[in-house]
Amino acid sequence: MTGRKILKGALTQLPIELYELMVQGASRRPLPPIAFTSRDHFSHRGARIEWWYFTSVLTTPARKAPVGLEVTFFRVKTLVDSVIVHAAVTDVDGQKYSYTGMVLPVHIPFTSDAQTVIALFGNRVGFSEDRNSLVIDTRLRGLQVHCSCAIQDVMAQGAGGILEMQNSPGDASYYFTLPNLRTEGTIVLNGESLPVTGLTWHDHQWGNFNVVNLKWDWFSLRFDDEDLYVMLFNFDRWGTTYGAGNVYRHGRTMRVERFEVRASDVCVAQNGITYRIDWELRIFENPEASTPFMTAHVRPVLKEQYLSSLITPGYWEGLCTVHGEITTPVDLDGTRFLDRKVLDGFAYVELTGYEQ
Repeated sequence: MTGRKILKGALTQLPIELYELMVQGASRRPLPPIAFTSRDHFSHRGARIEWWYFTSVLTTPARKAPVGLEVTFFRVKTLVDSVIVHAAVTDVDGQKYSYTGMVLPVHIPFTSDAQTVIALFGNRVGFSEDRNSLVIDTRLRGLQVHCSCAIQDVMAQGAGGILEMQNSPGDASYYFTLPNLRTEGTIVLNGESLPVTGLTWHDHQWGNFNVVNLKWDWFSLRFDDEDLYVMLFNFDRWGTTYGAGNVYRHGRTMRVERFEVRASDVCVAQNGITYRIDWELRIFENPEASTPFMTAHVRPVLKEQYLSSLITPGYWEGLCTVHGEITTPVDLDGTRFLDRKVLDGFAYVELTGYEQ
């Protein structure tokens, strides 16, 4: 075993296992449904784990191709509160993926600043009630981000925002998505200042769910011209797999209870972890349907978009293109929801738990 693996075990695995001991059984209690309000942008005192997760597809005059941005703030409560922040940029023109991160082992989580959602040494998520917008600020070594994200729509993941994370033993969390934040700001990447505009997908999840030996694949498909957004996820814990998702369009949400994923390529990280990439997705209208109503091919813009960290499990997280086709019209609540159409857009994909 290398020194890096020993150090990672001390910094990552031991705190995770301590967290696991503290949440045993907690997530199995029935969670009451909620209606998302502006208060829910902020920390939830009763949640032992919570994250604010932003993935953006942005344009800049300095690049011909879009720029991908990922910023995530994690709050984890064991004996103390800890905060972790990750940031990554996919520079398609430069064919480069840059990432960085920071951890604060002991954190005072609740601030008197009514506009600060969470903060860590100059890294911050803010919320403005007057503007109904979120602000992302990061200053992590060679990467700086300042973006304002105007809120448009909120999509609950599951009834009342309750996401069932697996079939057994019954983990659940609160999970809400803001799929189309209008975004503008600046990214400073290795000294180069890039003015950016575009759209950001934001996930906010919190609860007391298990994370040890939990593996998941997360897909967010964005067909902005059609006001169509699709989220799909697979959870696998102890060999029990649970998959579901949502299709969101014009303020209406259709629940997905069955989809299939086939990967045709792999990315092998420097630490030896193998991630299955380049995906074909087949989405079905209901569990009994024999043919999918939608197919999508999701392809990474760069193959090596993985984050290897001493302070969290490693994961693949990347900007992708998506080419989709709605092959069968779909009605929702008695009215037409989707028509046959060929679609092109962008996606973000996250693969976590592949270190096991």
